[in-house]
Amino acid sequence: MIKVEIRNKINFPDIRLQEELEVIADKIIIQDIINGIKARKAVVGGRLPKNEPATILRKGHDNPLEETGTLLNSFKSRAQGKNKVVISIMGDRAKIGKYLQDGIDTKKGLKQYIFFGISKDAFRRSMDYVRKKVKEYTSGANKR
Repeated sequence: MIKVEIRNKINFPDIRLQEELEVIADKIIIQDIINGIKARKAVVGGRLPKNEPATILRKGHDNPLEETGTLLNSFKSRAQGKNKVVISIMGDRAKIGKYLQDGIDTKKGLKQYIFFGISKDAFRRSMDYVRKKVKEYTSGANKR
């Protein structure tokens, strides 16, 4: 004999993707960009270019993109609609815009800083975070 049970109510997990995207943007991607700048690493791999000797003399140090902290403190995320988060550079764009848009003119030519984007490491950590959350939601471990 075959026993059949009919369910008329299915409880799907309450997945709030917007909240998870905000965590990924703030805790993983933005932190990765800031840490990359501090460690002088480009998001595409490799090192950021060195400052010119005249720049080092003027600034008193050889830390690219860290003169005032304006750039490091300008990365922000904001919700845009449902299930979307945008990361951008906020604040005084006039102060930092030339460096971001044009690079830096040097005697040897234009120097580009490739730091804004998602590194392979941040991408991997974001995907690991999502997999963990999906597992929590579907196992019932993360009840809301």
